[in-house]
Amino acid sequence: MKYRLEYIEKQGRFYHRINAGNAFGHSLHRALDVFHNAGGAANVSAEELAASLDSVWVGGVGKGFAAAEQEAAFREEGMRILTEYHAARVTQTAPVTPVEGEEEVILPPPPHLLFTEKTLRIDLTPDVALSGRVDRVDEHHDGALEIVDYKSGRETVEEEDVSRSLALNIYQTLLKAKMPDRRVFATLVALRTGAQASHEQTEDARTELLAECTETGETLRNKDWEGVLPVLNEHCPYCDFLPHCTRWWKKNKIHDS
Repeated sequence: MKYRLEYIEKQGRFYHRINAGNAFGHSLHRALDVFHNAGGAANVSAEELAASLDSVWVGGVGKGFAAAEQEAAFREEGMRILTEYHAARVTQTAPVTPVEGEEEVILPPPPHLLFTEKTLRIDLTPDVALSGRVDRVDEHHDGALEIVDYKSGRETVEEEDVSRSLALNIYQTLLKAKMPDRRVFATLVALRTGAQASHEQTEDARTELLAECTETGETLRNKDWEGVLPVLNEHCPYCDFLPHCTRWWKKNKIHDS
């Protein structure tokens, strides 16, 4: 039903409402996009990165945030996250000082930014396409491509979280299709703590995903959407379209709340 309202009837613009979590996450994404495109920690100070949050801030009271106090708390948390994110980038690129008497450790050069906030798309069939928008892709010294995805709401992340993420698997599949001669892997970053984990999709997993996406696309393309009607379920309280379905239930005397 959500698919019908969103993509068939295109009702989303009337029902979608930004919330505090989404506004906060979008603001952090925009700040990090500007930061990395400006050259990262080498060109942008921690103070400049934290201060940039003001210029890209999304929301306001009544536009995602319930009150000025809530917005101020999110903004303060955002500045903390960005300051610590900057410190982590500096640590990653800092030269290693050899310990006296031990052999010098030579680290590979840090990866460089390939692109940010880019939509990738491939055609699965003449009628079905697969696309996804990636937060960031870094190119490592050995040619490997790392897809980096930010999560502003979580504090921990494990490799299993990456391997089971549909979005990250789709991103890897898309990038591998565009650059088949490169190694591609994905990293999930929990911005609140800096925790991160990585996983590389296997060829078998990629083949299976492409088959599933093709089948799903054909199912959506050929479905009888007129026969899709609202059904009350456990996800309803969290759905932006609930007012629409509630009116339909009342009109048809199916749901009286």
